[in-house]
Amino acid sequence: MALNQDKVGKTFPSYTYEVSREKIRDYAHALGETDPRYFSEGDDCVAPPTFAAAFTVNKGMGAAMSDPDLGVHAALVHGSQRYEYGTRPLKPGDTLTCTPRIADIKIRGRNELLTAEVDCRFDDDELAVKSYTTIVFLGSAPQDEEGQS
Repeated sequence: MALNQDKVGKTFPSYTYEVSREKIRDYAHALGETDPRYFSEGDDCVAPPTFAAAFTVNKGMGAAMSDPDLGVHAALVHGSQRYEYGTRPLKPGDTLTCTPRIADIKIRGRNELLTAEVDCRFDDDELAVKSYTTIVFLGSAPQDEEGQS
């Protein structure tokens, strides 16, 4: 079954995420990071750049993947992950509002590539981070009578 192209551009309900020192520390520890800013008890504590994965991939991508009309299936692999950052780092106490959206669905051969973005903003509406996750759905691209995409 092919993915529903009509879902491109669909925005899902926003959710909030509160950045905490403990979450930053746990994430940095899991990555084997040694930068003291990730473990600081002071105002200089910041999150590692990929920390956004902790609150955008599962929760944000999960919103799109749970849409019953999208046509997702279990034959999939993670294709790529990238981030765009605002001008200030994530710090303990930041509360972010994150809005997931299906940004694109492309066909590559017999596969479909679904890209979801999650736009996360600080309380003052400044961009904190925008996450782009691409999932490759294997073998679901529509084919013509000759088996061509």
